[in-house]
Amino acid sequence: MRKLNVRQICFWLAAVLPLSRLIVYPATLSYRAGGDLLWPALCNLLAEGAAIALLLLLARRTGRTFFGLLRARLGEGAARLAALLLALFLAAAAVLPLLEQRGFVLQILYENVPSFLSFAPLFALLLFACTQSLRALGRAMDVALPLSAVCFPVLLLLALPDADFAALLPLFGRGGKELAAAALHSLPWYTGAPCLLCLIGNFEYENGCAKKVLLAYAAGGAATLAFLAVFCGVFGDIAFLQHNALAQISKYATALTPLGRIDLLFIIALTLVLVIAVCVPVRLCVDCLENAFGGPRALHAALVCALLLGLTVLLDPAFREAQAMLSERMWPLFALFGYALPLLAALLLRERKGRTGIPPGVFAPPRRRRSAPPAVQAGGADRNGRTG
Repeated sequence: MRKLNVRQICFWLAAVLPLSRLIVYPATLSYRAGGDLLWPALCNLLAEGAAIALLLLLARRTGRTFFGLLRARLGEGAARLAALLLALFLAAAAVLPLLEQRGFVLQILYENVPSFLSFAPLFALLLFACTQSLRALGRAMDVALPLSAVCFPVLLLLALPDADFAALLPLFGRGGKELAAAALHSLPWYTGAPCLLCLIGNFEYENGCAKKVLLAYAAGGAATLAFLAVFCGVFGDIAFLQHNALAQISKYATALTPLGRIDLLFIIALTLVLVIAVCVPVRLCVDCLENAFGGPRALHAALVCALLLGLTVLLDPAFREAQAMLSERMWPLFALFGYALPLLAALLLRERKGRTGIPPGVFAPPRRRRSAPPAVQAGGADRNGRTG
């Protein structure tokens, strides 16, 4: 399998992952935290950034995948079990974005078209994406960056004149207990670290890689906070009612009066980026199933897409109940996989640094050097830990 480029990882963190948090998340956060919505969001971003930093340390010290490390340290059974658990988690993490995008597409683009006909093609696209290599997903990130870099600032600029940032005052008007609950219940929207864990070993760590990736994540986090601030400033006390925030934030701009809703052009372009965003956990879920059970990738992709299609149709009439279940009752699961698992992975590597198959003091392969064939790498195993 051809590896991803570090550039594509940066594009995903800066331009794709933040956009997936701008549909229902702003209204939900406003409901729980009011004008203090920036503080729980900042806490979540800092915690996820720390988890990503740990995973970059893991990538720096090994050329193997996470499952390859588990095979080398704990055996085949542990690797298969971890892959199965991660697959189940990623499938659960994909449910909320799919439900959000379904409502977003139906309200903004296809209001008068039967819901199944307008949204079912997405699952055909997901099936196609899951049968392709990760390199194809990386090329999608190359396409997503210019779309986000152009369209997202335009929507913010259209909304900015109508924003009254006094809505963010007083600072810490909500109690610490409420802000902490808002941060914990926001965890279903912060699944970047588990996805990056599955990508370890699938991109070549280079000098300065950690700095680039963390700067990209910081840029995406800043864009998220800026959007939340403008969103709260535009809608104030009724912000918690504004679902599909990405499409709502700019509709009151004065420039739209003579020109019509030209903001829809940018919203439609960003919808393409949202499709790429939901492809990531689904594609990685298929990879985890392949590591757990082996067999053809196409079969795993068909099973995952069929399952998600069924769940989307089943849960759509009860979207609020599904969202409440995922955010209020299942947040410990997202905390476990989003924060605890990266920490455990980094500690596992640190404790046995001398047995990683990499000489002491050399934690990354030299740049511009051709790697050895998988069958003759250190330890006689490929990067997944399987012996040749």
